[in-house]
Parts: sequence; structure tokens; C-alpha cells
Amino acid sequence: MSNLLELDVDPVLAERLNSASARRRFFPFSDDVIDWSVPLTDEWSYMPIEHSVFAGSSILEGLSAADRAFVERWEMTQLMRNIGHGEHLLNQGIMSMLWITDPLDPSYRYLLHEVAEECQHMAMFNHWVRINDDIVSAGVDEAEWGQPAAAATEVMAQELPEAFWVRVLLFEFVGDDLNQSMRLGAAGGLHPILVQIGKVHTAEEARHISYARSWLENGMAKLTEEQRAEVQRTTKENAQPLIDRKALLPVRWSEQLSPFMSEADFKHARSESHARVRVMGQLKQLLDEFEEIGAIDSATMRTWENEGVFG
Repeated sequence: MSNLLELDVDPVLAERLNSASARRRFFPFSDDVIDWSVPLTDEWSYMPIEHSVFAGSSILEGLSAADRAFVERWEMTQLMRNIGHGEHLLNQGIMSMLWITDPLDPSYRYLLHEVAEECQHMAMFNHWVRINDDIVSAGVDEAEWGQPAAAATEVMAQELPEAFWVRVLLFEFVGDDLNQSMRLGAAGGLHPILVQIGKVHTAEEARHISYARSWLENGMAKLTEEQRAEVQRTTKENAQPLIDRKALLPVRWSEQLSPFMSEADFKHARSESHARVRVMGQLKQLLDEFEEIGAIDSATMRTWENEGVFG
């Protein structure tokens, strides 16, 4: 078959990931995976504090148990409302790649597994939003940028897959730190549904991250100088928004918070949140890996470091 993608993932790894996906698939609407019937009561925490926009602030400490639970549910629900957009774009990129992927290569089946798992993650996040129907969740203007971004992602995934996998890793690897905190959150009183979501998400994202890393590392070594420069430009353009807001996703003010704090207090807490340090640390770890394989240029890294953007 002509005009097929060069798949820069060892078939042995792809087959191993296939087996893992078949063996350890977590359907989020099975009761033994996530028990959605656990009531959303005030006794639970709803946000790993180390990832909250209120981390390091005294705002939550001054609230009653009921008010704190509401504010934490509000923040988690905003994140759940919007985190699926990255997975939506990921799926569209992969589906575009499949048109030019050899169906006999183990990667073809693995990529289908990944799409199926990401669809279930999106449904899982959406269900959390639906059961928190007292929270007014806000989008991130996806109705305006979503379709153009999807079209550009499909082209990138076919023409320069390494740039596509850079974008995937910036979203999934940096975001995985929140997933890990949710998975381990039971000791801190995190609501059982969120702990179970964290367990599902980390288990399956580990495979996705492994595949993306493998393709990117192998593929970068084969690129022309022009292609390498394009990947580096993609890395810079997609890392910069994370650096600017020091967060994976924006969490914006809502009038639902007005009984508990002022807009000015919210924005101050967000700008000084200790969670920013964790996000920047996770981003720096990934960018160091990118620099080693040439997916970000050293001059840009030294500029960011000299500006102190990583803390």
C-alpha cells in the first residue's frame, strides 16, 4: 500500500499495549469500576487541594463545610466540563491518521483502542458534570475555535505526526499529575467517585503516554531540519499558554462564587495558587525530555529558564 504513514512505534510495543487495553479496559458505567450512586454530601472533599486555584489561600478555611464542598465541586466541575476538549482533538487527529495507517500493523488496532478509551473518558467527565447539575459550568469558547482546531489537528496528524504527539503529551502528561492526585485521594477524604475516576484515567492514560513518547522519540531522529524546526515551533506555541496561565486549563470567575468570595479575591488566589508550582514542575520535566530529542530548541529553553518561568 502506498502513501501510508511511517509508524515510528515498535510493533512489539504496540502489540503489548493492545494486550493491555484488552485486558485492563475500565468501562466507567460498570458499578465495579465507578459507583455513581455515592451521594455528593458535605463530608467529602471534591478537589485535591494541591491542584486547586485556592491552594495556599485562606479562602476555603473560612468557609463552612457545606460551602467549602460546594466551592470544591464547582472547581472540579469546571475542569470536568472542559478537559474532554483535549481528548476530543486527540481522537480527531488519530482518526485522521487511520486513513493512512497500515491496518495490518499492530498500531492500527492500538490507535482504535486509544480512541475508544478516550471516548469513555469524555463520557465519564460529562457524567460528573450532569450529576452536579446545581453547578453552572462554563466552556472555554470551544464553539468558536473547536472546529478550526479540529481541522488543523487532522492535517497535522497526517503530515507531521511528531508535532501532533507533542501537543498530545503537553496535554496528557502535564494533566496526569491531577489524575494521580485523584487516584490517591482517598486518604485525604476525596469523594469516592473522583478517586475512581482518577484510577480509571491514570491506568489508561499510562498506555497513551507510553505510545506517544515512543513515536515522538523515534520519529524526531528521522526528521529533516525543516520538519524539526516545525515541531519545535509547535512545542513553543503550545507550551506558552501553559506558562502564561501556569495551569493546564483556565478556571474562570463565576457569579456562583459570589456568596463565598469577591471576584478580586478569587483572581488573587488563582494568581498566587501553589498549584502553579506543580504544573510548572510537570511541564519542565516534559520539556527537558523534549529538549533531549530535539522537540524544543535549547535557545527557547534557556530563555524560559532565565526568565524564571518554571519557578
